[in-house]
Amino acid sequence: MTGPVWIVSYVLLWAAVAVLGFAVVALLRQIGVLHTRIAPMGIHFAGEGPALDEAAPALSGVDYGQSPWTLVAFTSPTCEICAQLKPALARLAGAYREIDLRLVDHATDGDTFAQFRVRSTPYLVAVDSSGMVRSRGVANTLDQVEEMLAEVLATPADAFGAPVTDLRSAAVSGDAGAALEGQPS
Repeated sequence: MTGPVWIVSYVLLWAAVAVLGFAVVALLRQIGVLHTRIAPMGIHFAGEGPALDEAAPALSGVDYGQSPWTLVAFTSPTCEICAQLKPALARLAGAYREIDLRLVDHATDGDTFAQFRVRSTPYLVAVDSSGMVRSRGVANTLDQVEEMLAEVLATPADAFGAPVTDLRSAAVSGDAGAALEGQPS
């Protein structure tokens, strides 16, 4: 082979490297965009459930005034996410002294689903001690549940007329504690 052939092949190889470099940068940007889109978005309202800042429907065997917050978790036996979330919810209920967790299963308590106007699971409703709905929505991950709990527990007393909850006094450990670090009390 002679000199001009080597030069042409050398130039073509560098052009190919440049094109591949731009392709890699473009793909990395797209991966970042996809990661942002599929990241947990927090608890989200699905156009259902009880209205915010209105009285929660009565729940058999529950007196909303007995604890600062009642977290009603609606689940279904056919919901795989619910099956994975139930043990984590039980651990969170043990970690937060100010929360009374109530699980409502669609198979055994469909009437409560109708009273609360819940059509999808897992659905959470946070009710304060005065019986008012303060937060609600679909929560598919433990992170979303912790975000909801941090939001309701950090609410000032004068916003709802409920007692102030000091997050630092909660017996929180693990991921729940990390999620609440730095939240106002």
